[in-house]
Amino acid sequence: MPESMMQPDLQDVATLNGVQAAALARWQERGWPGAEDEAWRFTRLASLDKLSLRPADANLANGTGNLSAHALPAGAHVIRFHNGMLVANSLENMPTGISARLVDEDDLGAIVDLAPANHPVTDLSVAAMTSGLALDAVAGATVTTPIILMFTGNSGSVSTHPVVLLRVAKGAQAVIAEWHSASVGLSAPVMAIDIADNARLDYAKIQQDSATTTHLAATGIKMGEAAVLDGFQLSIGGCLARLEAHVMLAAESADCRLSAIYLGRRNQHHDITTNMTHARGHCQSNQVIRGVLDGAARGVFQGKVHVAQDAQKTDGQQMSRALLLSRKAEADAKPELEIYADDVICAHGATVGELDETQLFYLTSRGISPEVARAMLIAAFLDDAVDMIENADLSALLRPHVTAWMLAQEGSVNA
Repeated sequence: MPESMMQPDLQDVATLNGVQAAALARWQERGWPGAEDEAWRFTRLASLDKLSLRPADANLANGTGNLSAHALPAGAHVIRFHNGMLVANSLENMPTGISARLVDEDDLGAIVDLAPANHPVTDLSVAAMTSGLALDAVAGATVTTPIILMFTGNSGSVSTHPVVLLRVAKGAQAVIAEWHSASVGLSAPVMAIDIADNARLDYAKIQQDSATTTHLAATGIKMGEAAVLDGFQLSIGGCLARLEAHVMLAAESADCRLSAIYLGRRNQHHDITTNMTHARGHCQSNQVIRGVLDGAARGVFQGKVHVAQDAQKTDGQQMSRALLLSRKAEADAKPELEIYADDVICAHGATVGELDETQLFYLTSRGISPEVARAMLIAAFLDDAVDMIENADLSALLRPHVTAWMLAQEGSVNA
């Protein structure tokens, strides 16, 4: 493994604050997961050993990236990270009810508590971060203005380590989206999300990095009593991408919908990994995962639902379906249920299939071109996942990316 990855430009540990120094020590002890790590058995990181990367520094902070690839929701506020570092002037004129600032050491402690624990991305990015964002929706606020966290970058020789703490206070509502559109060697974002009692978060993530970028994301979410999360992830870019989310339903009556779509071509590798923990009773979670793979692409879904002993009246559902457009494509699914309560409704399932040739023939026999007919069948396959997005602005943000991918040819990756 390259020294720059094992020691992410942090030679003097004494210059780090306590939280970062502890994260660096954990990273140096464990490094990237190896072949024996069960949680990573479908997604190997050997390719990182071949890269010579250095963490981005303040000299690479300038730039705005591509904000016009698709239209943003009307009135959206964009907060920019470029090469992993927060662009400070994008924190000006925040919507009423939202506060934003650079993280301090207390915030870093909260991030470590919320983010996936003992995780290589959490530890590396907390240690290597240069600046982070603390974003708060204040108690009781209803903020309908979408806030877009835009992650761009233009240096293939660097690794980027953006860190975000998002707190939705008691009774508040917020609409947040991540949009990753970087051309860097490694993008390793950490998101730590705390949704308080009776709060609601509408959330979406678009991973549309360049075809040469490795994207490894670690997201941790804690939900309070009667909290609601309506979340969606789209993985469409990168050469290798793993979007990992750990959700803790920490109080009664929490409601989590966290669905995802991955779309792969050529030799892309997409991994959607979730860990849903029902710690208290009367909570529900629902995951709908859809994948479409062409060329020699590979898709992975790993979804674990853990129900604690005291979490009676739990309803936990997850369903993964993958559609293969090529005989060389591969889909792996590993759904898991770990249940210690006896009064629950939990189910999981996974299917892998191909386009229905009869349906395709029917459409083409009526004058529809094969390309459009195929796109129509793929759209029908993805509809139930996309339709789960309740927020109209987030749905409008995501749909053009899905449509563009369906209409593009196999030779492209980022349509």
